[in-house]
Amino acid sequence: MTNLIEQGKEIIQKEYELGQVDIGDFKKVMVYYILPFYSEVYKIDTLGIVSIMTMNVGMMEMLTFNINPYYKDLPQLTIEYMITFNTRKFYVDIYDFMINKEAEDYKDFIKKIEELNTKYSDLDDITSDENWYDKYVAANVKKSGSILQDKKMMNIFSDVISYYIEYAKNANELSQSDAKTKYDLTKDFCDKLVENGGVAINNFKKSLGDDKTKEFLGNVLYGYLHIEV
Repeated sequence: MTNLIEQGKEIIQKEYELGQVDIGDFKKVMVYYILPFYSEVYKIDTLGIVSIMTMNVGMMEMLTFNINPYYKDLPQLTIEYMITFNTRKFYVDIYDFMINKEAEDYKDFIKKIEELNTKYSDLDDITSDENWYDKYVAANVKKSGSILQDKKMMNIFSDVISYYIEYAKNANELSQSDAKTKYDLTKDFCDKLVENGGVAINNFKKSLGDDKTKEFLGNVLYGYLHIEV
């Protein structure tokens, strides 16, 4: 996963400077006492927060790579890559925490993400159960394959982040009032995520409890506790 993380950071650093944020004890969180999740968080002054979380227990690895925009009217990006023995699963979700969902550059970006499903049609599609948060997802890519298709999975990762940064660099910064609205949209989603649960977040809730899980979301995965609006 290290190469993938460095690849993502390098793409971002072509346009932005990453400043690492101190997240204290959240750098390592144990789930069920046996699954260690390691996190690092970076702040981009004119964009928002980049959150990276990994887990590795031998034949099972996981990477979550989030871009959480707070200063520009951009969607939230979540990428998850999972390795279990010979199986690879790759998920991209674009969450529409937006002020203006009718903007042409936003529509163009969503179209590019959706077209990745065709570009990588030789990879198997993943079918997921319906969840309450699906209504926030504007576009997604869900693919699976084997160890022989690692390179293609990495190419999806590179494509998505490259598209996002190209889109972000030309986007206008939000006014203070719109930035506050966008911040509230993200925080409200995190509160609902803890309240209503989800496939992954339920594991953290069982291990950390609701209050600590909220702190984890705010400090790490969505990073809103490091944002001033």
